Amino acid sequence: MNPGPCPQCAAPGGEGFIFCRNCGATLQPIVSSSPAVAEARERIRPTQEGIISLGINDAIPVGALAPEVPHKSAGLAFLFSLILPGAGQFYCGKGTRGSITLAFWLFGLTLCFMSRQPDYQGSGLLLLVVLWTFSFLDAYFTAIEINSRQDSQVDVQNPRVAVTLNLLTAGFGYFYLGERTKGIVILVGTQIVRFGVPRITGFAGGVVSLALIVVQMVMAADAYRLARLQLKEALDPQPEQPSGADTVASRLPVFVPVGLACLAGAGFIALVIFGLALHAARGGAGHGLSARSTISGHPDHSQSPFGGSPSQNTPVGPPTDLLSAVNDIQRLEGKTDRSQDDIQELKGDVQIFGSLLRGRNLNRDDAVVVHFYKAEAFRLINSIHYQDGEPVEPAAAREAISDFDAVITSNVNTYVPAVNVSNAEYYAGVVARDHLQSFSLTYKYWERCAWQGHAGCLNVMAHARLTGDGGQKVDINEALDLHRLVFNTGVRFRCAGASSALNIAEIVYFTGVHRAGDDELEWVNKSYGLMDRLQLAESKDACNRAHAQVEEFLFQLSRGKRKPNILQDAAQRLNGESPTLALIQMFSGSIDKTEFNTTIQSTKSGRDRCTAYFDAMWYSQLMKETAAARQYHQRLLDIGPFQCGDELTYARKFKL
Repeated sequence: MNPGPCPQCAAPGGEGFIFCRNCGATLQPIVSSSPAVAEARERIRPTQEGIISLGINDAIPVGALAPEVPHKSAGLAFLFSLILPGAGQFYCGKGTRGSITLAFWLFGLTLCFMSRQPDYQGSGLLLLVVLWTFSFLDAYFTAIEINSRQDSQVDVQNPRVAVTLNLLTAGFGYFYLGERTKGIVILVGTQIVRFGVPRITGFAGGVVSLALIVVQMVMAADAYRLARLQLKEALDPQPEQPSGADTVASRLPVFVPVGLACLAGAGFIALVIFGLALHAARGGAGHGLSARSTISGHPDHSQSPFGGSPSQNTPVGPPTDLLSAVNDIQRLEGKTDRSQDDIQELKGDVQIFGSLLRGRNLNRDDAVVVHFYKAEAFRLINSIHYQDGEPVEPAAAREAISDFDAVITSNVNTYVPAVNVSNAEYYAGVVARDHLQSFSLTYKYWERCAWQGHAGCLNVMAHARLTGDGGQKVDINEALDLHRLVFNTGVRFRCAGASSALNIAEIVYFTGVHRAGDDELEWVNKSYGLMDRLQLAESKDACNRAHAQVEEFLFQLSRGKRKPNILQDAAQRLNGESPTLALIQMFSGSIDKTEFNTTIQSTKSGRDRCTAYFDAMWYSQLMKETAAARQYHQRLLDIGPFQCGDELTYARKFKL
């Protein structure tokens, strides 16, 4: 039906139109069966001003076009990180933060349970506690921040991250917050304290450690304060919340994660305080190795194991820290260039241990530890005499055997990993052989600890199967089997595995006894592989790497390949004069045989002379210098099989 012309401008109307297409005036209502017209009629809504609205200019509510906010359950996030640190952050979509948290938490777990160093174990425990606490707190509050659309801003200056960094590092939380000046001051100050102030030990050292933890906590609180101030500036004024937004942060009350975090921190501090209290309960003046302690007064010198007047053998000094004495012996155990200057210090350590044992205030474990390190002090004293070609002190050797026997008969593996029955048997065998020359006693100890799988004992028993040392049965195949067992221990016994790999290479080459696939150069490379794993923690010459390279040079030379670069690398690993350096210089032509012989003859250690003369004999034989090879062989015979047993066995290959 046509409504007719427009009453205002006389323009023609049209089917389906209810207002003028020319001037916009209202036309008369129509009735139409057209669906489009009916739909248009239903959509027309008069406004308060009487203007027809099609709905295209209606106001859009604030937030109507904003994307829907993903909801995260703070309770679930808390639970996930409570079970596995970092999992709650993954749940909240913070994968990077979760990955870093989990990685460092696992590193702390490794330090705690894989390391045998108490300092590393303590650092690992700190990482475990702090990162676990950080993880569940951060996951809980991150979920709440996501629900309130604040997480992107908080990620820039997260207070929980700042606190954690200051708890675990020397002020790195300040760098994270942009407080570079404060961070640099803290970092430099801590390094000055670390390297510039003498180490404080004993009970006072424990108190200082506790004070440092308190300082770290104050720094953490300061980092939290700064981060909150920065967030307040960044978030004010608060963005308008969408209508109908949930005003409840989480159904899990905030006091649950916060309370748990407080309990974890308090528990860690209590653990430190408990250690100090345990020390005080064990004697105050310092009996026991399980806590830092001091010995006051002067030890009783009425029975000196060194003979003569006590005042002539061991000077009486001021009160000495027990733990420092043990650490000193452990340091000397790993030292390759022990000298006469170390003897007086070791004798002082013996006095400390003797005083402790006479005091009879030790529990069983502490007594075993003291016996072990007292015996080790005696052994190291005589080893210095032995390597310098001086007579050993028989009284000290017998005292060492007695103390090692006390450890063995206790049948206790103590809280100090190195103090155990197998190690006591191994070192007792060393003392019996090298210092008392009692072969029956030596192999009584070594056979027992070899059956227990001790790498050092397996190694020396393998040598005995090669040489017949101490009346042992010669069986080269069994020697190879024993060396393979030691090699398979890797670096668990430090250099034992690498040494056995090199021994296998020597046995294969000099005796001709080998298993399918055995090759001397391959075994040398296997030895290097184990040495490389120790090199970072020790010197470039870890496990006598330079001498192993000298033997590699000779193995290569026996195949017609002269490789001077091997000798050059070996020389760079050595510091100062040594028999190995003299060998390298003679092989390289920088010194002649006369100079070499002069250097080796002045070497105090009989074992070092054996090694040098054997390698010189081997080189001379390869160079077709038979007369020189015979001269070096005679030098080995002059020293004797007690010290040159392996070398004389291998020399049979040359039929000199």
